[in-house]
Amino acid sequence: MSQSASIEWWNKSLDEVGIHSMDKLVAADDAWSSVLQSGRDDLARAITITGMKCGKDRTAVEVGCGLGRMSTALADQFGEVVGIDIAPRLIEEARRRNELSNVSFEVADGIHLRPASIEQCDTLFSYEVFYYIDKPALTTYFQDAFALLRSGGEFVFQLNLEPVRRKTRLSFLLRRMLYACGIKQWRGWPTGAGYRRYYHSPDWLRNTLTRIGFRVDKITGPTARQTWIIASRP
Repeated sequence: MSQSASIEWWNKSLDEVGIHSMDKLVAADDAWSSVLQSGRDDLARAITITGMKCGKDRTAVEVGCGLGRMSTALADQFGEVVGIDIAPRLIEEARRRNELSNVSFEVADGIHLRPASIEQCDTLFSYEVFYYIDKPALTTYFQDAFALLRSGGEFVFQLNLEPVRRKTRLSFLLRRMLYACGIKQWRGWPTGAGYRRYYHSPDWLRNTLTRIGFRVDKITGPTARQTWIIASRP
């Protein structure tokens, strides 16, 4: 699936699958406040697992912010938060829902991580995003992440490190067929192009990040599906 097709789907994903299926598997009738609370709960677990640095003197950038669920949670821990996403439709909605003065949202081009409003940050954060990106594009993101971080800054992101087995590959094909037939969700998940998962091994991650200049501090997590990578810029 091409990058352009993936970007196109994410841009219309809000209208196709709604808030709840896209950002979090919560009940369809839950209020927006419940969605935001789920982000705070997820961030609390991430901080416990990673030991990531927080503080009101620090600036964080969230990659793949969607509607701002996690950006809002990050705003409790950081002085400034910039959320970026490839989908203008999602950024428009994130801005409409945002009530916090220390959070802003920007549209990314899907090629580089280069926010317009800041030159550097202390923490670059991403949750449930990077396994939707292939290796060449992710390598470019890693290079941009290194340039964006200040010395001593942290790159904190989550990946599903379960290998993509034959059964999973067949499900990808089935989802594409269902989407072509107008079926937008299957088993509670969207069928669109943006939900094509890629596998990135721990060795590839460590070697790529190290080659770019990062120090890989941790690759950890309770399960392979919830693996966190913490790398820092010396």
